[in-house]
Amino acid sequence: MRSPSPTTSPAPLLEATTKDSTSNEPESRPVALVDWAYRSIKDALLALEIPPGAQLRADELAQRFGVSRTPVREALLRLEQDGLVRTVPRVGTFAAEITASDLQELFELRELLEVHCAKKAATSLSEEDLKTVDRLIEQAKSAVDGHDPDAFQRSEIEFHELLLERAGNRRLLEVMSGLHDLTHRQRVMSLGLRDNIERSLVEHVAVAEALRKRSKSEAGRLMGVHIRAARDRLLAATDLPP
Repeated sequence: MRSPSPTTSPAPLLEATTKDSTSNEPESRPVALVDWAYRSIKDALLALEIPPGAQLRADELAQRFGVSRTPVREALLRLEQDGLVRTVPRVGTFAAEITASDLQELFELRELLEVHCAKKAATSLSEEDLKTVDRLIEQAKSAVDGHDPDAFQRSEIEFHELLLERAGNRRLLEVMSGLHDLTHRQRVMSLGLRDNIERSLVEHVAVAEALRKRSKSEAGRLMGVHIRAARDRLLAATDLPP
C-alpha cells in the first residue's frame, strides 16, 4: 500500500535526532520526543492524511516525521490504546478502519449524550452563552457562503462543545472526551459533503432557536434530529465496510 508522502519536520527536532536511526538506539527516547511523534502521527490519522486501513511502518513514519524508530514505535503503542491503530500479530500495524458499524455506534452514543445536554443547556445557558451561540451560527453561515469547510467544522465543534460544557456533568464530559478522536475522523469525512454541511447548518439554526426559547423538549428533539440526519447522510455518501 502506498505510504504517506514525507513532510519536512521542524529544524530543532532534526538537530536533536541526526543520529542514524538504524544504529544502536537507546532503549527509550526522551519523553518530549515520544510525545511529539505521538501527536504528529495522531494528527495525521485524525485528519485522514493517513487513510484508514493503511499499514504503518515504523521506518517510513520515522523518515516522514524526522525521528528515529524508537519514539515512533512507542507512539504507535499509545495510539493503539486510543483505538486509532491496530496491530495484527505477524502481519503489521495498521491505521484503524472506519466501518459502517463504527459510525452507527458513535452516532448512537452522541445522540444519547447530546440530546440530554441540549435539554439541560436550554435552561442553563446564560445570556452571554446565547450570544456565543449566535456568533457561532453566524460564523457557520459565513463558512458555508465562503465554501470553507474547515471554518465550518471549527464553529460546529465549538457549538456542540458549548452545550456539553453547560450540561454541568463532569463525568459526561469525560465520556465525550474519550470519544473525541473517533468522532473527529467522522467529522473530517463529512467535510467533503457539501450537502451535509448546508443541512447541518439548517439543523444547528433550529437547535439554536429552541435554546433561545428555553424549550428543553424542542432543543432535545431537534438535536436528535440533527445527529440522526448527519449519520444517515454520511452513511449514504460513503462506501464503508460493514
